[in-house]
Amino acid sequence: MDTLIYLGKLAAALVGGMLLARHVVSRKFSRQASIAQSFFVWTLLFFMGVNTGSIEGILSKLGSIGFSALACTVFGILGTVILSLGASRLFNRGSQKLTIAIAPRKEGSLLRKFWDIFKEPLFLVGIVLSGMVLRLTTPLFSWFESSFVSYLLYAMLACVGMGLVYQNISLKGMVSDKKLLLLPLFTIAGSYLGSLLVPLVTTFTIKESMGIVSGFGWYSLSGIMITDLGYPVLGSVSFVSNLLRESFAFFLIPFFGRLGKQYYYPAVCTAGATSMDVTLPLLSSRFGSVTVVGSIYHGVVMSLVSPLLIPLFF
Repeated sequence: MDTLIYLGKLAAALVGGMLLARHVVSRKFSRQASIAQSFFVWTLLFFMGVNTGSIEGILSKLGSIGFSALACTVFGILGTVILSLGASRLFNRGSQKLTIAIAPRKEGSLLRKFWDIFKEPLFLVGIVLSGMVLRLTTPLFSWFESSFVSYLLYAMLACVGMGLVYQNISLKGMVSDKKLLLLPLFTIAGSYLGSLLVPLVTTFTIKESMGIVSGFGWYSLSGIMITDLGYPVLGSVSFVSNLLRESFAFFLIPFFGRLGKQYYYPAVCTAGATSMDVTLPLLSSRFGSVTVVGSIYHGVVMSLVSPLLIPLFF
C-alpha cells in the first residue's frame, strides 16, 4: 500500500505539471520551466550527496559503490544489446541491406572530444561529491532530514511534466512503424536480463540489481528515488550506474552506426531514457532523421515507466 501511495504522489506531480503548463502557465515560460527543472535536479543531487555522507563508514564503501555501479551498467547494457539485436534480426529480416553508415567526422582533438562527452557527467558527479564532503567535514547540514528530498522530487517531476507539454510530445500516433512500439519492452527486458548477472560479482540481490538498473539512464531520478525510499547506498550506486549508461551510449551509438543501420535497435535501447534528448542528435546523425520519431517515443515511454518500476523493487 505504501508503494501505491508513493507512486500516486509521483504520478500526481507529473500530471499536475502537465495540467499547469496546459491550462495555467503560458508557453512563453517554457525556458523558465527548463531552468527550474535543472535547478531541482542539481539541488536533489547535492542533497543526495549530503544524505550519502551521513551514512556511517561511507568512505570505506566508495570503492565498492563504483565497482557495483560499473557492473550494473555493463551487464544491463549487455543484456539490452543482446535482446534488442536479436529482435532486430527477427523483425527486420531481409528488410535492410548491410550498409555501413560511417559517422561524420568533426574537427577537433581527441582530448576535446573526450571532454565534450565527459564534462556534464563530471559536473554532476561533482555536485554529489560536494554535498557528501560538506556533510562529512562541516556541521552545516546537521538539520537535514532525508524526507526533505521528497518535496524536491515532486517539484522536479512537475517541471518534467511541464516540459512534455511545452515540447508538444504526444504518444498518440507517434510512430508509424508498429514494430518500434516494442522498443521500450526490449530495453526493459534486456536491462533486467543483464541484471541477473550482477549478484555474481556484487553483494546485491537480484531484486536490488533490477531496481538499480530501472533508471534506464535517468540517473537524476533513479538515485534520488531509491535514496528517498530509504536506501542511500543503493541510491548512490544507481545514480553512478545510470550516469555511466548515458556516457557509454555516447560511445556505443557511433559504434553501432558504423556497423550499419540495422543496428538501430541496440543503439536506441542502449540510450534508454536519454534517446529523446541528449543522445537524440547522435541517433539521428548515425541512423537518419527517419528514426527521430521512434527515438523520441522510446525515450518518453522509458521516462514514464522508470518512476513506476523503481519503487516495485524496494
